[in-house]
Amino acid sequence: MPTIKLLSGGAGFVDQEVSSSSVGELRDELDISSTAAVSVNGTNTRNSTAVNDGDFVAAVSNDKTGGDKK
Repeated sequence: MPTIKLLSGGAGFVDQEVSSSSVGELRDELDISSTAAVSVNGTNTRNSTAVNDGDFVAAVSNDKTGGDKK
């Protein structure tokens, strides 16, 4: 099983052992939203992109709002 470097909030990238071999499988395994953008080693990916040992993986969802409502 590969060990990836997963972006984890304020902790930065942390080691995470996964059984997934692709971004699509990783979405299911780690419960990553289908609308979230996933990058592997700094490159935006598709669900078919391979996930390998040592890869840096970040998932970002743009469903947050903030600021003053006027």
